[in-house]
Amino acid sequence: MSRLSGEAAEFGLHASADVEKMVLGNKCDINDKRQVSKERGEKLALEYGIKFMETSAKANINVENAFLTLARVIKSKMDTKLEGNSPQGSSHGVKISEPQKKISFFPCALL
Repeated sequence: MSRLSGEAAEFGLHASADVEKMVLGNKCDINDKRQVSKERGEKLALEYGIKFMETSAKANINVENAFLTLARVIKSKMDTKLEGNSPQGSSHGVKISEPQKKISFFPCALL
């Protein structure tokens, strides 16, 4: 088993099922020092059913895109979860209403 597969398997064991995961191949700007091929990263991501993206922090390649992609997936999952938990026809959020005034049978009196 390659180092990449071992680390991915370990990560999968310790991460909750509802945690969104993504495989990032870093330093994609340095092809001659590449330790894992793009194809291998894509294959691993496909095996685990997660997204794959190559990045380079130094050259600012896909760094922001990786964060935004992950954020969109998380937001989409949260929206879906909220829709599943709310009754049909209701809107999201908290409904705020004015407190109702209590009507007392006995009016207040000073004795």
